Amino acid sequence: MASAATKLVIVESPTKVKTISKILGSNYVVKASMGHVRDLPERAFGVDIEHNFQPQYEENKGRGKNLSELKATAKAANEIYLASDPDREGEAIAWHLKEVLGKINKKAPFRRVTFNQITKSAIEKAFEDPGEINMALVDSQQARRVLDRIVGYQISPLLRTRIERGVSAGRVQSVALRLVCEREREILSFIPKEYWNFVAEFNTDANKEAFRAKLAKINGEKFEVNNKTDADELLRKVQAVSAWHVSDVTTAPRRKFAYPPFITSTLQQAASSSLGFSASQTMRIAQQLYEGVDVGSGSIGLITYMRTDSVAVAPEAQNSCRAFIAAEYGSEYVPTAFNVYKSKGNAQEAHEAIRPTDINLTPEKLRNFLDPQQLRLYTLIWRRFVASQMAPANLERTTVEVTGGEYTFRSTATVIKFNGYLRAYNIQEEGAVQDEDDDTRDAAVLAALKQNDPCNMLRSIPEQKFTEPAPRFSEATLIKELEVNGIGRPSTYATIVNTIQVRKYVQKEKGKLIPTDLGFRINDYLVESLPELFQVGFTAMMEDQLDEIGQGEVQWTEMIGSFYDKFSLWLNAAKGAGAPETLKADSLIALIHQIKNWEIPERSAGKRAFDDRKFFASIENKYAKDGLISGRQWEALLTLALKYESDIPELRNLAVRNGFADDLNAADEKRLAAEQVRNDRKAKRIEAEAAAPDQTGLPQIFEAMSNLQWAEPEKRRGRVYDDSKFFDSLKKQCNSGKSLSEKQIVALGKMIEKYQDQIPAATDFLKTINSKMTVVEDPAADEKAALAKNLIAQFDKVTKWAEPVRKGRRVYDDREFVKSIANHLESGKILSDKQIEALKKMAAKYSV
Repeated sequence: MASAATKLVIVESPTKVKTISKILGSNYVVKASMGHVRDLPERAFGVDIEHNFQPQYEENKGRGKNLSELKATAKAANEIYLASDPDREGEAIAWHLKEVLGKINKKAPFRRVTFNQITKSAIEKAFEDPGEINMALVDSQQARRVLDRIVGYQISPLLRTRIERGVSAGRVQSVALRLVCEREREILSFIPKEYWNFVAEFNTDANKEAFRAKLAKINGEKFEVNNKTDADELLRKVQAVSAWHVSDVTTAPRRKFAYPPFITSTLQQAASSSLGFSASQTMRIAQQLYEGVDVGSGSIGLITYMRTDSVAVAPEAQNSCRAFIAAEYGSEYVPTAFNVYKSKGNAQEAHEAIRPTDINLTPEKLRNFLDPQQLRLYTLIWRRFVASQMAPANLERTTVEVTGGEYTFRSTATVIKFNGYLRAYNIQEEGAVQDEDDDTRDAAVLAALKQNDPCNMLRSIPEQKFTEPAPRFSEATLIKELEVNGIGRPSTYATIVNTIQVRKYVQKEKGKLIPTDLGFRINDYLVESLPELFQVGFTAMMEDQLDEIGQGEVQWTEMIGSFYDKFSLWLNAAKGAGAPETLKADSLIALIHQIKNWEIPERSAGKRAFDDRKFFASIENKYAKDGLISGRQWEALLTLALKYESDIPELRNLAVRNGFADDLNAADEKRLAAEQVRNDRKAKRIEAEAAAPDQTGLPQIFEAMSNLQWAEPEKRRGRVYDDSKFFDSLKKQCNSGKSLSEKQIVALGKMIEKYQDQIPAATDFLKTINSKMTVVEDPAADEKAALAKNLIAQFDKVTKWAEPVRKGRRVYDDREFVKSIANHLESGKILSDKQIEALKKMAAKYSV
């Protein structure tokens, strides 16, 4: 046996060190690489295109101290085990470690160990049979890295000259941005179409309990009503029918099968819908559960590897889960055969789905060892996996048709006869949309009906509706769209979605992704200038080719070479877009040389001085050197000539003679439009300053509040509320001389109230704040209050309230809604028009 401390094990993160050290014992030294130890240089291109796209790797400077420790430990090791994550990125990390440490210790063998879960049995099994580094996976990661570097480094400078400084493009992120922009434009251009539904309530003489049904057919055919006139006429005809009867009753059994265990994308989607977690937040918490949590008896990994696209499950995990189900729920919940799920074509079957490492570690047993977020995510994973191994649910769906004359109404209800997997996990908890025509509340009434039973129409309700556009993407639905289109992989989804938000190309409002103006401009330029590169289909094809490299089917440099041949042509075409012919460029440069009265550069506070003369000289020198003027530079020269037109009296005549009159006119229109925008902004700024409340006393308030002990940032409904940051932004605005709006002053007043215990002059400050508020009287306030009180009183007659309905993360409870409106009124608050309308709609629903 080897002596102590002669076997070095390198994992990626320090959290794993503690867990794995306890499992392996004292014969092993476990260290963390802290991610990649080598990468392409931060501030250089780092790809040698002329020599077969060879990457020029550098040791990670940010890991200097840690890397030195690794080298020192590796030098004394007899064996080195590379235990980075079991995916393409982890394989590359292992290879980079071998390349770096192999120079320090040329005698020790390097062994590759992989495991999908950090448990004693999995770790011991991996070390019993170590393997070699999978160079196909390494090449796949290198190809992705080089591909992304080529696109990012060569497109981003072009983007900065066309849009603004600091922006960037990415091979995959820009396609994700395109999806968001195209969805937003689809929404903006959508024209709603009116349509009407007709709902009626019926009962029978034998059963006075009412059931609801929806008009389905007229004369046995589907129908469409698109305006109120036709709706009123149809309603009149329906109400004129005197005899109604049950024309058809159909009862059919249905089986509902469990969903497969989570993969990365479905976990991110479910965590977003049911827990409100962002994609990056989900992966961060899942990483903690995978790497190990102290559960009292020691630190163990609680879930399998969380970056996976495979729904495969190890047989021993299935057997363990089936035994648990039989003991916990009963043998009838165990399916006769194993539930087997099919992964998509390019999934890595060597991986497993995301599941608990020990099914007997129930969420309840771990409640005292996990923080609230960890517990919620673990519970979601645990329940989904248990359900995936359970028997299907048996349902019974009853459909009843009620006919009178030429009109047929239909009602449908589904009841659960055997809950099966639903006992552990219901997809509705993830925010799945229920069938609005399926009303389980009427199931008992419908089940008692028989064909030809006479019915009574109690009332009929026309419902005006409008078609709606496709909804905006959330993080979850964007990830689903990326997955469906074959864009990105489990390890990249969260990064893609996070990047477009961090760079301010997309903003998240109420959980929905909306492109910013900057995002639209970047997308429009890229799609117009490089349409082939940023096509969804082309990006998906590149992902497939990277997978083929990982499977050893394609040589990575050949794939990059083939791509670069096309990319170079596209890039050159984009660079040359709008460039002038030589005659035009020469003639305009000659005209600009006539300028004698150049403006003297002036530096304003906080801004750099712009020197027109130097700018022109820089373009001219570049033109003399390489004979090229870009479209952006040509536009700038035209604008410069127009600015100094008084020094170039023949500008417009010579523009006509030399063929650039249209270009000059277009530049002039653009210049005048930009000037108008600047003037409008200035006018609005002056108007806002004039309309802003008096700012007297605010600097003193900010000064007095500068050293408060602020509350910790708080997350509510997906947004982080940070009092300290918000206060600093208001203070900075005030100190810069910009007026605070009334809304901002109200917010400042609320902060004073919240922290008044720390502010000796809080009472005086609140008086100052209140003196700046504009009181707007609502002339209809008394009328609204009287109407609302009358409606509230009518609800006292309601004896049977509808059951609360869950939609997504929200629960709609009619009784609680009415109660909250009543409390609102009693406190003296004024109801909004929206609240009044909601109350009216609720009153109509209950016929009060």
